[in-house]
Amino acid sequence: MNFQSCLEETVTKTRQVLKERLTDRSVPDVLVGLEEQEVLNYMNRTVSLGESNTCILIGPSGCGKTAFVRYQIGLQLGQHIKGFRSDGDVFNLLKSGSSNTKPIFIIIYNFDAFAKNCSQLFVYNIFNIATSKNCPISVIGVTRKANVFNELAQNILSRNSYCHIDIDRPCNIENFTEIIKNCLMIDETIVDDTEYCQEFNEKIEELFDDESFYNLISQTFNFSPDFIRSFYKICFDAVCKLTVDSPFLSPEDFSISTLQDCGSIDIVLKGLTQNQLWLLLAINSLDMRLQTKTFNFTMVYEEYKNYMKSYARESGSTYRMKICKEHVALAEFEFLESRKILQCVDESKFQQKQYRMMRLLLLPEQITDAINGNEKCPVMMKEWVDRVYAL
Repeated sequence: MNFQSCLEETVTKTRQVLKERLTDRSVPDVLVGLEEQEVLNYMNRTVSLGESNTCILIGPSGCGKTAFVRYQIGLQLGQHIKGFRSDGDVFNLLKSGSSNTKPIFIIIYNFDAFAKNCSQLFVYNIFNIATSKNCPISVIGVTRKANVFNELAQNILSRNSYCHIDIDRPCNIENFTEIIKNCLMIDETIVDDTEYCQEFNEKIEELFDDESFYNLISQTFNFSPDFIRSFYKICFDAVCKLTVDSPFLSPEDFSISTLQDCGSIDIVLKGLTQNQLWLLLAINSLDMRLQTKTFNFTMVYEEYKNYMKSYARESGSTYRMKICKEHVALAEFEFLESRKILQCVDESKFQQKQYRMMRLLLLPEQITDAINGNEKCPVMMKEWVDRVYAL
């Protein structure tokens, strides 16, 4: 086999492995920022002590819940059986076990949908088996809903240990950067070519030292609602370009994706009305004045209304008569949410919409540029921009 064919095989293998990582088909070697010991101890008690129990993993989309579970199961070296088949005697089979039976873990993804759509009797039987002492069986639920326990009937709750583990996305850009770097690095267990492996990782290190690439990481982390998956998608496009002629990743491979992401949000900002821009300015003012990243409509509308009234007093203008009505402003606020400019961080279905806590998915500079670049924006709006940054 000549050098060219060896290199082609190596690049193909590298591309395949990286694509599997970026599409969550393989478990990462390192879980950055996730405390694994609690789940590991929980599973070890089932394996070594024969305990039966229940545990719920709760966290937002893209925080690593599924990877977390797969990683822990991989450590147990167990046999995976997918639950696509149902058997009328399945509960009797599970109940017929003893303390000598091999430990069984029942993993239920989208646990909130499972609890809501399955019959209460079926859910009760699952929990009832998991709390019995017949054989070591543990149920691990995975969900995004923090209030999932409120949707369970009382008789089911009586069979639940209330053990839950909260998992969140990386709280700082350093952890986020480390996650991306670990995903793109390769080692000799993946490819046999030591020289290629070493040079590939050196190129990855150079990539993370590049200013344009770091700006892309920062931009994605700051305003993307699901920043890990969003960046994985950008990396996926770049990984697909790996060939024999271009066997390493470079900053240029990510430039087109960057322009596409920036261009799409710029188009959305250019199409916003003045009322929508007023609300974004009020959000920016709240952030600067109160140092808070979360807010609700009531807070934003009060901030907007107070500025309009103070401007009218200082300038003697009658512009106060043109303050946007509250119900109109609420509709504009909901429009910003529909355009993925705002993201809800409080999913409680009992919360009134004007009190739901939100977060902004834009950088302050993007709001400023949108206002300064809009010739139709009034002077008082641009003056508020100056006041905000003078705080």
